[in-house]
Amino acid sequence: MNKRALTVFMLGVFIGALDNNIIAPAFSLISRSFHVPMTWVAWTITAYTVAYVAATSLAGAAGDRFGRKRLFLLGIILFGAASALAAFAHVFWLFLCARALQGIGAGAVYPNAQAEGVAQFPQERRGMALGLFGAVFGVASIIGPNAGGALAQYFGWQWIFLINIPIAVLVLLLSIGVSETSRQEHALPDVAGSIAFATFLATILLTLAIDTPLRWAFLAGALLSFAGFRWRQSVAATPFLDTGPLRGAQGIALISGAALIGLDMSAAVFVPLLAQSILHFSVFASGVALMPAALSGAIFAGLGGMLTDRSGARLVLVIGLVAAVFGAMLLAWPGLTFLRFVIAMVLLGIGTAFTMGAPLNHLAIHLYGEESASQALSLVAVFRSIGLAAGPVLLTLAQAWRGFSAMFSAVALASLIGALLFATIPIRREIPQPTRQHS
Repeated sequence: MNKRALTVFMLGVFIGALDNNIIAPAFSLISRSFHVPMTWVAWTITAYTVAYVAATSLAGAAGDRFGRKRLFLLGIILFGAASALAAFAHVFWLFLCARALQGIGAGAVYPNAQAEGVAQFPQERRGMALGLFGAVFGVASIIGPNAGGALAQYFGWQWIFLINIPIAVLVLLLSIGVSETSRQEHALPDVAGSIAFATFLATILLTLAIDTPLRWAFLAGALLSFAGFRWRQSVAATPFLDTGPLRGAQGIALISGAALIGLDMSAAVFVPLLAQSILHFSVFASGVALMPAALSGAIFAGLGGMLTDRSGARLVLVIGLVAAVFGAMLLAWPGLTFLRFVIAMVLLGIGTAFTMGAPLNHLAIHLYGEESASQALSLVAVFRSIGLAAGPVLLTLAQAWRGFSAMFSAVALASLIGALLFATIPIRREIPQPTRQHS
């Protein structure tokens, strides 16, 4: 095992994972800095996620064909440059463009870093390798809000992005001399299809977010881009999304559930804002407020995996989503107290632990079959990211309508619908279990 190579790839994944939640405590500061309402600040998450969705499948296939380390380093360079652009942006539209570029960079980093990092381990230790990359996300979920709150309060929100630059430079320096595994001649997914898909997702969300006549132009753009996406899906040699096995009630339930889980996850970025507005936390303290959710998520993640093996993925997903229902309702109920807030955070952390990773992926592989496991996992990630992208737009619309009670009531409703979907989804096929060799 090449420890230096593993360090490089894990550090690259870390800065991308850190940006998922480091920005959350600074929402109010960014809103005041650019003089834009919170409904538009939410687009900092949406722009990042939409770009990430479009980039990740293409970059993973391109890495297999042209070299994973090369795509990884290009992603790191783009991510660092976009971080600098975000920090120094003087107008909001430029800031949003920088966030989209960060998403493209992260989309190139993650699949290639994980593939190269896992390749550093022998076959019999690949499970440990995947666990290490999962731990990177866990560490980032704990450090991110705390670091974001501290940097934003004491140095300014720009430092949330400037901190990425020295880490990116360190990754580039450490990567010198690191070799990569052999390349594979995989066909690239349809680029035009990916662009049409990302355009449809962005324009349909803009249609919902804008209340001027311009929304009709975005609606027309959404319809045209969706038609273009469907056309490319039918004619491309390698479609952007191969959704054949998802046609039918089982597939619809799975992808809908994945998107609802993504929407639930997106609500975490608004918790610091809730803590600042209702509990009167400082910017720094509002970042620390996510700790109970992060810690309970880390503690229960292993239990979720064990329960998946023993009792099945559906039961674990339903338990996690029901926990999210109660956690969200505690936040939505008027007269929020500190104790109720902490209990809600623990429940939402359990919800995340039981719905992310193993249970959802296990269910997808049941539907697709083990021989198509990679395809199943990538599609689940795409549809979960759709929920992550749509969540900030939809939840801020709810918040603008009836405050945080409406926002977290929407989260509870999404969790309840997801629980009902997973409780009723049938499993068409079973994964063959490996046979044991007895001496």
